[in-house]
Amino acid sequence: MRQIKNRLLTITVTLLAISALSNSAVVAQAPQMSEEKTALYTKYYEKRQGGIEDEKAAYELGQDFLSKFGIDDDTYVKAVRKFVAKYEANQRERGFEQAFVAKDYPKAFEFGRQILSKEPENFKRLVQVVQVGFLNSKTGNTSLNAESMTFAKQALQLLDSNKVTDPAPMPTIEDARGYLNFALGSFLIASSPGEAALVLVKALKSSPAYKIDSTTYYLLGTAIYNGVYQQLYTEYKEKYAGKDESPEQKAFLERLNHVSDRAVDAMSRAVALATKPEQQAFKKQVLTQLTDIYKDFHNNSDAGLNELIAAVLTKPLPE
Repeated sequence: MRQIKNRLLTITVTLLAISALSNSAVVAQAPQMSEEKTALYTKYYEKRQGGIEDEKAAYELGQDFLSKFGIDDDTYVKAVRKFVAKYEANQRERGFEQAFVAKDYPKAFEFGRQILSKEPENFKRLVQVVQVGFLNSKTGNTSLNAESMTFAKQALQLLDSNKVTDPAPMPTIEDARGYLNFALGSFLIASSPGEAALVLVKALKSSPAYKIDSTTYYLLGTAIYNGVYQQLYTEYKEKYAGKDESPEQKAFLERLNHVSDRAVDAMSRAVALATKPEQQAFKKQVLTQLTDIYKDFHNNSDAGLNELIAAVLTKPLPE
């Protein structure tokens, strides 16, 4: 009988303009406006007609105009309100891009959050905010993981409802689906490894790129072992420890062994696929963990492990 042991793995923008009217025409055709309103709008409009360098001044004048006359429902208020909203949207977009390039991931995430609060179905930004959350987690800061999971699920829902026609920033719809499942799995692995295993399998099946990605297989193996296997192992001990063999016990043990084989298979694929020079430290780490697990299941022997790793990519992924 195979030994059963318990181990945890550590793991610039076109805006509304009233170009048909000169400044004097605007003022002349608005006798209903107060002198103060006319003067302030004229100042705004003059800056609005300037170049990019005048946009900020136009925005500030526009905010002042709306704070004083925003309750009015006329063409002028509507035009200023539209400009102000567009300016603020552009500032959020610029802020996101600049923070992302600077690798200030918390700041980029905050801009992304603001963008998505206005545009919850902006698929490109959803994916990019998930990327920011993932990169932030790699620095050791997991404070954005929970929100990142939510955004990943929102993006996957858009894909599942066929609302996405442009997969950017990903090359294809398949790659987008693969990445989002991969990222979601990486966020889930610490808190819910069983659920992580399910979405990581989806990543492998969604995109050819992830089918040959060693990190995805490593995360899958870890999720299976820390999640599905540990849960079943605990249940097995509670039900059958110290009891005589029975058909039910043998069937449960066979199920447990199959799950352990899945964990070993996934981690073996991670080792087999880690062939690039920059992956060698990662490969060594995974192989060490894999060897310990394999020996736990084979009477403290690693006999057959090298052969398993050599042949594993020729076999289908067990389910």
